[in-house]
Amino acid sequence: MCGACGERGDADWARPWVAGPGARAAVARAVTRVRPSPGVRVSPSGGGWLVARPTGGAMVCATLGELVAAVSSASSGSATGPPDLGRSSGGEPAGAAGSASFGLITWLDPAHASGRLSVPAADGRTGIVLRVDPLAPPSPALGAAPVDAAVPDIAVPDEAAALAVLAELATPPWLRRLYLERVEGVSASWGRPLDGPSVPPPRSAALAADAVVRLEWARQAGRFDDTAFALSCPLDDDAALLDVEIRAGHVVRARTQPYGRLEVSGSGAC
Repeated sequence: MCGACGERGDADWARPWVAGPGARAAVARAVTRVRPSPGVRVSPSGGGWLVARPTGGAMVCATLGELVAAVSSASSGSATGPPDLGRSSGGEPAGAAGSASFGLITWLDPAHASGRLSVPAADGRTGIVLRVDPLAPPSPALGAAPVDAAVPDIAVPDEAAALAVLAELATPPWLRRLYLERVEGVSASWGRPLDGPSVPPPRSAALAADAVVRLEWARQAGRFDDTAFALSCPLDDDAALLDVEIRAGHVVRARTQPYGRLEVSGSGAC
């Protein structure tokens, strides 16, 4: 991998799970199934993926986010999903917690599973609590702390400041050091407790690539910009789960958890 690809890869929340030729091949299959389009071809490469466009051009993508954006812009039409994608059973737009709102994720076909992702080793990141409290002494901004310093739980005076912290948690270097354990004192929907699964779990880890690709596709489409969503997905037959949480459009937690150890106050299972 070239130096530039390595730097870009550091910004990829999914990097530990899409590493390796098998996982990259599964992701390549999964992303072309979201919106099938003649002439768009995705091939795994040593440092990511190569997207060939119908016009003859090509783009090298080092991250899952770059890959989804490239395929989305190179293809046309609607993303594949259930006929009522984005609507409740009554025909009205579904609420943020409704599974129909996340149809790209719920509509996973076991007969066309794209494949498994990698199961990375424990990364040693620290969980933090983000609290909005106008009366609490403000915590130092993440950006002002040395990268190797211990980061305590963070108190901020208002929700605008909390959103700024979420954005920092979703980008290097904090993306690799910290994850959000929970948020307190927020009235906006992106700070709401996640109080139950919103989609049924799959029966096979072979759907993991499909779930992660569709999660990122929905995130880039703005599905989670004003809400909170957590997803858990099996990575293998009996030992590991992928745990992802998105708030206000930012991936604030992505980690591997053993079965039975998922510490989420409700989740969406892929």
